[in-house]
Parts: sequence; structure tokens; C-alpha cells
Amino acid sequence: MSEPKEPSMSWPSLTSLAEGTEARLRDSAVSEADQALLTALGLVQDRRLLVRKIGAPCIVEVRGIRIGLAEPIAARLKVEPLEPVAAEPARGA
Repeated sequence: MSEPKEPSMSWPSLTSLAEGTEARLRDSAVSEADQALLTALGLVQDRRLLVRKIGAPCIVEVRGIRIGLAEPIAARLKVEPLEPVAAEPARGA
């Protein structure tokens, strides 16, 4: 008997995010060949990324490297938008 699965979240697609948004890659619905290519580029589950440009191509930054993705591929990537990091208070304030 298989273990019960956790309820799946309905994550938004990468292309639904605004430019400048940080997110974590949560899932993808791409072919095995496309998945292998994404993995080789560093786009793996739970990896943080920064949306640089939405459109054709969709440009994301992963570990300091910018990657251009075809819009149909980017639309199939499910992400978790991350909360913005709170600004540190100014020193001496």
C-alpha cells in the first residue's frame, strides 16, 4: 500500500510573477527532455530564483547566472513567491 500524499499546493506559474520577484521553484510540468535541460541549468526543485524579465524570453537569475526561458516552458514552472527581505535599520539611527 502506498503512503498518503500530502495535499498539493496550487502554486502560480513563473510567468504570473512581477519582474523583480524572488521565488522558489516548487514544481514543473515539462517533458523529461526539458526537465533534464532545466536541471543542467540549475533550475531544480526548491531552488531560489529572481525574475528579471517576463516575456519572450522569460529571464530568471539563478545563483547569479541569468537564464532565458521560452515562454511556454516558463509558464509550466510552478513557483512559490517569497516574502521580501526586510531592510536592515540604518546604523546610528
